[in-house]
Amino acid sequence: MNRLLKLTLSAVLTYSGYRSIQEFYQLSPLSGAWLGKFSPIWGFVFTLFTLFILLLLLGLLLYIWNPGRYTRVKGSVIGWRRRLSWFNTVIAGVSVFIPVYLLLYTRYGAYFTGAYMRVLLLLVTSVVAAIAITRSETELATAQNFFLVSLLTGSVYIISVNLSTVTSYPFSLSWSEGNRFYDYSSVFGDYLYTHQGPVSIPYKSTGRYMLWGLPFLVPDTPIWLHRLWDRLLWTLPYLFLGYLLTRWNTLGAKHKLIFTLWVFLFLTQGPVYTPLILSAILVVLLVRPGKYFLSLVGITIASIYAASSRFTWFPAVPTWSAILLLSEFNLGEDEKWPRTIRRLAPVVLLALTGLAVGVITTPEIGFSQESSADIPFSQSLLWFRLLPNATFSQGILLAILTATIPLLVLLAGSVVLRIWKLNWLQMLAYAGAVLAFMAIGLVISVKIGGGSNLHNFDMYFVTLALLTGIFLQDADITLPASWPAWLKGFLALVIFLPVMNAVRVGTPLVLPSHQVVQSSLESIQSEVQRALDEGEVLFSDQRQLLTFGYMEDVPLVTEYEKKYLMEMAMANNLAYFRSFYDDLENKRFSLIVINPLHRTKQDELSGFAAENNAWVKWVARPVLCYYKPLKTFEEVRVQLLVPRPDPHRCPDYIFEE
Repeated sequence: MNRLLKLTLSAVLTYSGYRSIQEFYQLSPLSGAWLGKFSPIWGFVFTLFTLFILLLLLGLLLYIWNPGRYTRVKGSVIGWRRRLSWFNTVIAGVSVFIPVYLLLYTRYGAYFTGAYMRVLLLLVTSVVAAIAITRSETELATAQNFFLVSLLTGSVYIISVNLSTVTSYPFSLSWSEGNRFYDYSSVFGDYLYTHQGPVSIPYKSTGRYMLWGLPFLVPDTPIWLHRLWDRLLWTLPYLFLGYLLTRWNTLGAKHKLIFTLWVFLFLTQGPVYTPLILSAILVVLLVRPGKYFLSLVGITIASIYAASSRFTWFPAVPTWSAILLLSEFNLGEDEKWPRTIRRLAPVVLLALTGLAVGVITTPEIGFSQESSADIPFSQSLLWFRLLPNATFSQGILLAILTATIPLLVLLAGSVVLRIWKLNWLQMLAYAGAVLAFMAIGLVISVKIGGGSNLHNFDMYFVTLALLTGIFLQDADITLPASWPAWLKGFLALVIFLPVMNAVRVGTPLVLPSHQVVQSSLESIQSEVQRALDEGEVLFSDQRQLLTFGYMEDVPLVTEYEKKYLMEMAMANNLAYFRSFYDDLENKRFSLIVINPLHRTKQDELSGFAAENNAWVKWVARPVLCYYKPLKTFEEVRVQLLVPRPDPHRCPDYIFEE
C-alpha cells in the first residue's frame, strides 16, 4: 500500500469516525443537561460509543501504517475461529441480524438515522461475519466473504424493512397506502362495494392493479395478507431477476449468490416498481439471439404488460430486447454494409414491433377522457430538486450519480482495457440506452409530485443491471487480480454502495395503541352510519376501510379520491375542480372522510412544499370553506367534515396566495 493511499484511507476513516460521533450527539434525544443534552444514562452510552469509535479508529490507523504489529493478534483470532468450529456459523448469523434488530425493533432505530452511524454498524457486523465464515489458516477474512456477508446483511435488512409493515392495522400506513388497496381492488374486487356496475378509477394502470389485486380473487382476505403480498412483490421478483442474469455466466455458486443479492439491492435503490421488473424477466426469459419467433412473443407480451402498467415504460422492452439481441451480434473485420444491414434487420424489426405494441397500448392507460390525457404533461417541472433540497437532502442528481457512476466507470473502464470486448454497434446501443433512460429519469423526477427518491430512474436501473449481466457473461472477470488497482477499487464500490444505501432507510414501525385504534374506528363507524341517513358519504381518503369491511353497507362514491384530487391540483386543472366545488356548495355529501386539512401554505424550506401548496390552494381551502371539521383523529390521521350551514363565497379561496 503506497503512502498516498494510506493517507487517503486515514483521512476517510478519521472523518467518518468524527461524523459518527457527531450524528450520535445530534440525533440522540434531549434527555438532560450533561453536555447540554444528555441524562446520566444517555451520557454513559454516548461516552461508550465515543470510546469505541476512538479505539476502532486507532486500531485501523495502526494497522494501515504498521500491519506487522498485528501478526500475533491475527494468529490468535484464527486459532479461536478454528476451535469454535460450527459455532462460527452462529456468530455470522447473529451478526447479519444485528442491524435488523437494532434499527427496526428497538427505539434506537428511530433516533439513529444518520448515514455514518448506520454504515459503521454494517461494516462492523459484516467484518465479524466475514471473519467467522472464512476457513483460511492464514487470512482473517477474504474480500469475497466480506462482500458476500455485507450483501446478505443488506438484503436481510431490506427484506425485514418490508416485512415490518405487515400488520392488521386498519388505517393507512402512509399518505396513499390505504387508497392504493382500493385501486388494486378495482380489477378483481368490485364485489366488495355497494355500487352499481364495475368500480371505475380515473387512471387505469391495469397491469399494476391486476398484479397487486390478485389476493382479491379470494373473498374476505384481511388487510395484513394484502400488505404481505405487497411486500413480497417488492422482494421476490428482484431476486428472481438477479438469479436469471446469473444463468448467463459460468461463475461459481458463491459468485452467483453475490451477483443475485447485488442485483436485488441495486434495483432497490430506486426502488424499481415490480411490473417493470416482471417485464424485464419476460425479456430475459424469452428474447434470445437467433430465436426470433420466441423473441417476438416475449417482446409483445412484455411490451403490453409494461405499457399497461405505466405509460412512460413503453420504450423499455424494445430497448432491452435490442440490447440482448445485439449482445451476440459480431461484426467481421471485412464485413460489407449490406450484409450487416441484412443481419441487423430482424433486430430492428423486433424492437420496432415492441415499440409499436407499447404505443398502441399506451392510450388505454394514464387518465380517462373526462380528465384529459395530457394531465402529466401539464404539471410543473421543479428543476431545483436536481440539487440538495428539503424534499430530498441529497438532491436527485447527486443521488443518482452516487448510486451509478462507479458501475458506469467499471463498465466503461472494462471496455477501454479490453476486458469487455464490444464492437462499435454494441457500444453505441448500450451507451444510447443508458443516456436516454437517464435523461428520462431526470425529467420525470423533477415533475411536481416526484423527486423524493430515485424510483423514476427505473428503466435506467434495470438497463444497467442487464448490461452488468451481459458484462459478466462476456468479460473475463474470473481473475480480477490482473486488473489495475483503480478498476478493482471501483468494483469494490459497485458492490458495497447498494449495501450502504440499503441500511440508510427504515425505522421501527410505531402505531397508535390498540385502544386508540379501536375507539377511532368505532367513532368513525358511528358518524358514518348517522350521516348515511342524511345523504352521501364521501371517503376521499381511507377507502381501504370500505375495501376490507371496516365500514359496512356504505355506498361507494367513486369521485374525488384523494390521490386523484392531488393529481388535478398539481396540474392546476380548474375545469376538473368546478364540478367538485359545485358538489361542495350544494352540500352533496353529508360527511367527508379525509386526511386532516389545514389552510397554511409552506415555504421552500419545507419538504414537498410545492405539492402541499397546490393541495392547500385547490383542495383544503375550498373544502374547509364549504365544510367544517366534525371530529379529527390525529393519531390515525383521519378527519370527518360536515357541511357548514352558511358557507362563504368559497371559490375566491382558490386564487389566494
